Amino acid sequence: MTESSVLPFSDIHTHRPDAGRDAVICIDPTVDPLPAIQPGWHYSVGIHPWRADCATDRVWRQLDGLSRRPEVVAIGEAGLDTLRGPSPEVQLPVFVRQAQLAEAVGKPLIIHAVRSWADIMALRRQMRPAQPWIIHGFRGKPQLAAQLVRAGFHISLGKLHHPGVPLVVPPDRLHRESDDM
Repeated sequence: MTESSVLPFSDIHTHRPDAGRDAVICIDPTVDPLPAIQPGWHYSVGIHPWRADCATDRVWRQLDGLSRRPEVVAIGEAGLDTLRGPSPEVQLPVFVRQAQLAEAVGKPLIIHAVRSWADIMALRRQMRPAQPWIIHGFRGKPQLAAQLVRAGFHISLGKLHHPGVPLVVPPDRLHRESDDM
C-alpha cells in the first residue's frame, strides 16, 4: 500500500488520542470529555452512526466549530450501520448532514459502512461530492472493493482485510489505518 495525497498519513483512522503526528485521530463530539486537540497533530471529527441519536443542536454546533480547525483534516467517522445503533431513519439524516459539512469545509469524509453498500453508493451518486469519500476498515471482497472504486470511493484497510483488495484499488485511493481504540 502506498501513501495517498488525500490523507498522506501512515494511519488515517485511529481512536487512540495519543497516536501521534502521523495519524488521524477520530473524535466523536457526542462523547464527553473530548480529547484535547494538540497543535501539529491531525484529527477527524464526526458523529458515529451508533451514536446518531445523540446528535443534538449542541453537538452539531460543536462539530461545525471543530470541523473548521486546521488540525481537523477529515469529517467522520460518519456512516450507516444496519446491524448496530439507532434505526436507519435516525442514522441517514445524520450521515447526510456530515457529508454536506465535509463539502462545506472542503475535507474528505471517513465512512463507517456495515451492510449499507447500496445506500452509501446511491447517496454518493445523488450528492455528487467533490471531496473524497473514504470507506474505512474495509473487510469485503475484491469484487466489492472494485465496485466501490468504480463508484468513486477510496478504500482504507486495517489489519484484517482480504489480501486481494490492494490489487484492485489504485494506489492513490488506497489508505492504511489501525482503527485502534
